[in-house]
Amino acid sequence: MAGRKRSFDRDIALDKAMRLFWNNGYAATSVANLTSELGINTPSLYAAFGNKEQLFKEVIAHYITQYSEPSFRHITEPSDTHFIEKLRACFYELIQVFSDADTPLGCLLTKSMNESDSVAFPEEATAYMKQFGLKTQNFITTLIESEWGITESETAELQAKYLLSVLYGLSTQVRAGESRQVAESIMDYALNTLQTNNAS
Repeated sequence: MAGRKRSFDRDIALDKAMRLFWNNGYAATSVANLTSELGINTPSLYAAFGNKEQLFKEVIAHYITQYSEPSFRHITEPSDTHFIEKLRACFYELIQVFSDADTPLGCLLTKSMNESDSVAFPEEATAYMKQFGLKTQNFITTLIESEWGITESETAELQAKYLLSVLYGLSTQVRAGESRQVAESIMDYALNTLQTNNAS
């Protein structure tokens, strides 16, 4: 009796595709690269995911769900922890993702946004990443407003943008070889600067 044919595992395929895009970038990842890595032929790839653009958008959603959003629990779930420590826990977890030896270094979203001005880059994926970036910024702005007692929303938003700018820069530095420990120290410095400025 012949063995039962193994079913196609969509999540495993998405994770493999994600790592390719994360390593190589969108433009440098070909359909041939994807079919080889996923162990399927081109018609099967298109049947499962549509075209390369649609697969990439699904990969971005997979990355956000599995690697980015879990860290937000530190700043969205009710807790008596000081909000600076909530932010530190969130950013440390993201830096750990950037530094994890089991996945490509850095941040797939940062890498992809840096590539998004290319004509060939899918517009839907760009819009999706920008929407997620705004959501992240709003989470941090709301935390700063509510727990720091800042009455000027523009000030809280500017501080959120500052912290995210540091984070995105760190993702690039980690990809270039910076250690997790140094990245955490830089984030500490940014958080301490923020706290000092608002205490004065």
